[in-house]
Amino acid sequence: MNPGVALDDAPAYETQTRAVRDLRSLEAELSRGLLDEWRRVVDEDPLASLYQTAGWCMPWYHCYQETYDPYVLVVASSGRMVGLVPMAVHRETGEFVFASNTMADYRDIVALPGYRELVVSELVRCYLEGGFPNPLRVGWIDPGSDTPALLEKICRDRGLRSMVHHHVCWRWFPPPPQKPSAQKFLNWYKRHGAVTFEVIESEAAWVRFRDEYYRQHSLRQIQAGRQTSFDDDRKAALYEQLFHSRDVQCHVTAFCLDGTMLAGHFGYVWRGVLLLGPPSIRLEDEQRSPAVILLAWIIQHAAELGLSGFDLTIGDGDFKKRLGNQSVDLTMVDVYGSKRQHYVDAARSGMVGATRRVVEAAAGEAAWKDKVKPAAAWLGYKRRRVREMGIATALGAGLRSAITAVADRRTGLVYSMTPGQLQPVQPTLGASETYEVHDNCVEDLLLWDGTSPSVESALTTCARSYARVRNGNRTLHTIVVTGRLAGWGYSYVPTEPATLSETPGAVLAFEPNSVSLYDFHLLPEFRGRRLYQALLTAILQRRFAEGTARAYITVLESNTPSRAAIERVGFTITRRNHYRRLLRRERLTSTEA
Repeated sequence: MNPGVALDDAPAYETQTRAVRDLRSLEAELSRGLLDEWRRVVDEDPLASLYQTAGWCMPWYHCYQETYDPYVLVVASSGRMVGLVPMAVHRETGEFVFASNTMADYRDIVALPGYRELVVSELVRCYLEGGFPNPLRVGWIDPGSDTPALLEKICRDRGLRSMVHHHVCWRWFPPPPQKPSAQKFLNWYKRHGAVTFEVIESEAAWVRFRDEYYRQHSLRQIQAGRQTSFDDDRKAALYEQLFHSRDVQCHVTAFCLDGTMLAGHFGYVWRGVLLLGPPSIRLEDEQRSPAVILLAWIIQHAAELGLSGFDLTIGDGDFKKRLGNQSVDLTMVDVYGSKRQHYVDAARSGMVGATRRVVEAAAGEAAWKDKVKPAAAWLGYKRRRVREMGIATALGAGLRSAITAVADRRTGLVYSMTPGQLQPVQPTLGASETYEVHDNCVEDLLLWDGTSPSVESALTTCARSYARVRNGNRTLHTIVVTGRLAGWGYSYVPTEPATLSETPGAVLAFEPNSVSLYDFHLLPEFRGRRLYQALLTAILQRRFAEGTARAYITVLESNTPSRAAIERVGFTITRRNHYRRLLRRERLTSTEA
């Protein structure tokens, strides 16, 4: 199939439509005048979005050229370009998508006034002729656009099936609120240091911002249980090009305390309105809403920043509701070339919708988001975990869980140690390997690049608890082997007795001037190399050097590998807690060692 050739069966009223289908041909056409025409049509289309401009699409086509081929539809009438749709085809799957796919918040056509129906019709025709395996997904679409109505008409005329989706979008327009969001947290920061807000414009400022922003954003994705994106060189390269672009007006800002960035935002200005990009936060400050503080500052200073509004894009998150002062409904339309696929998707959507209505009627509107979706995510994790463990191992674990639900019997061990009892242990390392133990370096979580669902879950739990850990004056300790995360654990100076998770109902009263160690994880690929002992050694040496008189750690008696490691560094048993349960009858006994 030759790039840039005319498509068959075009409408009869002097319409010429061609598709540019590879990057080299696209660049050649841009240099011969297509770029100027593209810009002209965008400028004359009051409904055009940033995400269909050449300034956005061309960097994406370049950065993702190994995964996607361009498929730019150019529609002309009477020899004049009247519309353009920047699409792409996935090289492996053959899927037909808008340029930048889900990275674009708005996905719509670009057309001169009076030609929108023609361009939408040509998009549908080209999709059908291409025989692509996926539905043609158009949207999300701004409520001011007539594309959804045009698609409905075209599908009706052609006898095509379609599905329409809606989602809320919050926006802010002047005036700014008299009481900014998160003001009490901003006041707290002002009492604890020098607060600054910075608009990133220079190259030096960008380099400083970029690295911290990528780290914070990636940790936030781990915390949310999502795949990190900025370790993908393609996305990092795209942001680099966009920041330096003359065609895209980036708006990059940072909120800092004493020079340390607490939150960052990388957005884009389109026709005076700031489009929300992915904000970042420093995890340990999460509970004080640094990202909301930054976005609220942008709103308060919108006039000074040259902004006429702030589009918070699709989603109804709490922070968007707090910042926005109006909401609109965005539309997405799926056009189906296959009736069978439409029936399958419609049935699935209908079942989900009916279930959601029943759940919300019975348990309230928040039940679906707060209960059902987390439960579905948990089931998805369990399915992936079964694949990781294997059927036999998973069945054994399930059987043990079933037995434990009826009757449980376990013994928890309490260990303690004084400075004189410490027996330092060094790990077993390869000839070129080194190891380091870090305190409160949550960014070490980014040093794991495996695929294990169980490790992913443990990392997510660690990231989610980090703000609470730091605000509770506890320390996260990580051990890194030659640049790779090997494990982590926690310690803190207790000020009150602790409830022991190993044996429900058991409480540990600490001696004065003590430290407690707990919740250690060693990644599977590093087990059997004394790294757990090395991590314990480093923590104990630091704590004892600070003047700690006694250290405590607890473990289940059945956890033989952990017990061996704990005892190897010098811990001795001081108490045994025996827990027994049959149905709802529980019994706990404790004995001194």
